[in-house]
Amino acid sequence: MHLMDVRAKVGLLLIAGVFAVAVTAQGAHAKVELVLAVETAKPGDTVLAAVHLRMDQGWHTYWKNPGASGQETKIEWELPSGVTAGPIQWPAPEKMAEEDLTTYVYTNETVLLVPLKLSPELKPGEIALKGKVSWLECEKQCVPGDGEVKAALKIGTETKASKDATKFAAWQAKLPKKGDGLQARVSWEKEAVGDTRPFILEWSSQMEVKEADFFPDSSEKFEVQPQTEKLSADLGNVRLRGKVKKLSGDWPNQISGVVIQRAKDGGDRIAYEVNVAFEQKAEGASTPASTSLWEKLAYAFIGGLILNIMPCVLPVIALKILGFVGQAKDEPAKVRKHGHRHE
Repeated sequence: MHLMDVRAKVGLLLIAGVFAVAVTAQGAHAKVELVLAVETAKPGDTVLAAVHLRMDQGWHTYWKNPGASGQETKIEWELPSGVTAGPIQWPAPEKMAEEDLTTYVYTNETVLLVPLKLSPELKPGEIALKGKVSWLECEKQCVPGDGEVKAALKIGTETKASKDATKFAAWQAKLPKKGDGLQARVSWEKEAVGDTRPFILEWSSQMEVKEADFFPDSSEKFEVQPQTEKLSADLGNVRLRGKVKKLSGDWPNQISGVVIQRAKDGGDRIAYEVNVAFEQKAEGASTPASTSLWEKLAYAFIGGLILNIMPCVLPVIALKILGFVGQAKDEPAKVRKHGHRHE
């Protein structure tokens, strides 16, 4: 009987070991695991999950816009019916410049947060949350990595925090803040030279800024160049110059990404999400060529009033203007000729 108990305990340890391997995926220079903020949740809750990537010292993975090279980390979820994954919440990356290539990376470790929405119709019990994670880990060379992560979640009548719940506050603090209060604005600085065009990005700031930058989202039709130039960073306003390279179609109507700023007195950098439309001239505005004739008629009328203030000549002015209007559809040269003829 005692021998059977020992065998049973060994069996349980082996099962636990297999489960632990399923939870954590291992790459050549990185490992990834799935962590939950709660261990028990109610139907209808939104559960925050974290895909935690830990790389060897000096190795890095990539942001959602990897930049000139690299590949963003991807998660393919395998979730039970009644559980839906939201978009990845990406922490602000670091900009890495190597020779003529600039990329956006996470060095040593990063955490990608994902909200999981639970249906109100879920039944009590334990459910398995699975995902296949793929990433590119790089130092001087790059190695693709992938693996399956897994975590168990109990569905019950109350919400109970997990042993990792305290970590989530620190991880959430690394996410970009909403940039609605920045009053960000963007405008073209000048006309394009070839497929490249400069723009000015500005936003309001409550601090004196020492460092400022812009990390753009990616697009298939254009590329915001990673090089930026800080034009000013006075208290209350920050201005950056950047460039857009057009890949296809028209010039973009808006750009989105993350603005970065760090105060002059030090401290951590602060990141904000922005999505701003380029300031445009009002559509349908008349061009000088299409309004020149009518402008000349208006100027002639005003000039006539000033030069001919005597009441006896007002009927003559009116006749002149009516004559000009009647000839508005004629060639401009002909209109000018008739105007000189009656002077």
